[in-house]
Formats: sequence, C-alpha cells, structure tokens
Amino acid sequence: MAAQGGLMLLSLTTRPLGALVADGCTTALGLGLACVLALGAQAMLHRAWPARCVVLRGLMLALMLPGLVLALLWPGLAGHGGGMGSVAQGAFVAPAALWPLLRVLDAVPPGLSRTARGLGAGGRARLRLLWLPLLAGPVAGVGVFCAVMTVLCAMAAVAWQ
Repeated sequence: MAAQGGLMLLSLTTRPLGALVADGCTTALGLGLACVLALGAQAMLHRAWPARCVVLRGLMLALMLPGLVLALLWPGLAGHGGGMGSVAQGAFVAPAALWPLLRVLDAVPPGLSRTARGLGAGGRARLRLLWLPLLAGPVAGVGVFCAVMTVLCAMAAVAWQ
C-alpha cells in the first residue's frame, strides 16, 4: 500500500503543474454545476411539495459514500477522459457536499424569510441577519470539504494519466 502511495506521488511530481490545475478547475466546475442543479431541484420541490424533499435528501445520502469513492477511482476505471472525466468527478462529490446545506435549509421554518420581509427587513438585512447566521458554518465547512476533494480528485486524475 505504501509503495502505491509512493508511486502516486512520484507520478504527480513528473507531471506538469498545468495538468493538475486544469483537472482541478474542471472538477470544481462539475461540482459547481451538480450543486446548482441539486439546489435548484430542492428549491422547486420545497415550493411545490415540501414533503418530497425527504426523497431528495435520501437520494443524496444513498449516493454520498459511493460517490466519493467513485470520484477518486473514476480516472482509473473509465480511463482519463480529459475535461469531461474531471467534470464527472466533481459531480460525484456533489451529494456529499450538499448534504449539510440541505439539512440546514430543511430545518428553516418555511415562512421565516417572508416574516422578516413582512417586518420590514430588506434584502440586505435578511441576508445579513437571517441567512448568513444560518448558513455561515455549513457553507464554510462545505467550502473546505470541496477544496480538499477537488485537490484529491485532480491528483487522482493526474496520477492515472
């Protein structure tokens, strides 16, 4: 096992830094696109059928660990597909990245923002006094997690080339 780790580090040192940066950027792009898609689906489901958000959270939970493993092994399993392979790696990481945010968003009472608006809070006041305190911790944690996973996925993609 240690020999394989040494081989991975050796192959990473012989590859150009540009390949690592390109794979990292395309992985981050795939992660961002998948997160926007999942957050959009959650917003649409929450407005139409709030009870159906449980189905989305269940799917995200079921895909979390297999998605993380598949993200790291994808370049070796499917061959390095260039930019699209790295975008797929980012999409595989998205369920694990979104789980804490969806949990916090589902815990927020549905009329909280509407109540704040009714009490005279403008958009900036709602953002500063309502949404930032609610989402600051989870967003910071998810940001660190996404940065670490993007680097790991980029390293895996470059090592498998």
